[in-house]
Amino acid sequence: MNQASIDLGDHLDSLLDSTEKLFLEGGHSAVTLDAVANHSGVPLEALSELYPTHLDILVAMLNREFSAMYQGIITDVERDPLGGLLSRIYLYTLPQVYQRPTARALYMTDPDTMRIITSHQHAQVYRPTTEIREELIVELMAAGMVKPGSNPTTISSVLSVISGGLALTAPHNNLSEVVGEMLTMFGHRYDAEVSDTGAGKAAFYRWATLLDVRLRDNRYGTS
Repeated sequence: MNQASIDLGDHLDSLLDSTEKLFLEGGHSAVTLDAVANHSGVPLEALSELYPTHLDILVAMLNREFSAMYQGIITDVERDPLGGLLSRIYLYTLPQVYQRPTARALYMTDPDTMRIITSHQHAQVYRPTTEIREELIVELMAAGMVKPGSNPTTISSVLSVISGGLALTAPHNNLSEVVGEMLTMFGHRYDAEVSDTGAGKAAFYRWATLLDVRLRDNRYGTS
């Protein structure tokens, strides 16, 4: 880690808070290094050593948002006795996406920014792709949480249609109810009939923890 990272490490969340505020108020075009420096009070020279371009700090903002989302999902999964089932995991995942202002803006209001950010070299590996989703599904199948014979690629595609449909028909005043109804039907098709979902929770924790570590390691943008 370079000297700028060491000096600014204690101010990282403040920098990303400033970036998030500028983005929510003016879109990605409002996020410039000058604007972040002015808003946060961090000298531009120090900021640019840590984040050489505005895309680097947008990537860090996105990765922090993903990390916070996963932490919220983990909390909800833990308290649910059936939380290790795939349908229950997505019951908590989808509201995290659509109820958090920054996530909602990136996925729904300003999807072009999501594409711009995730095409940047430091975000490309960690974006929420269907391949990453399939990794989780395979883990849950191995843990006995998904019906035998199910196709992970097909399941991932079905989840893409569900999440895409939510985005196309938003906003929803009854989001939790809509998500619950869709995933109840999904669960009847794909969830294994088990009384103990501890193995599924453990599989999800492993997957989410590894993904979260990748995101946290990438919060500085370049290294």
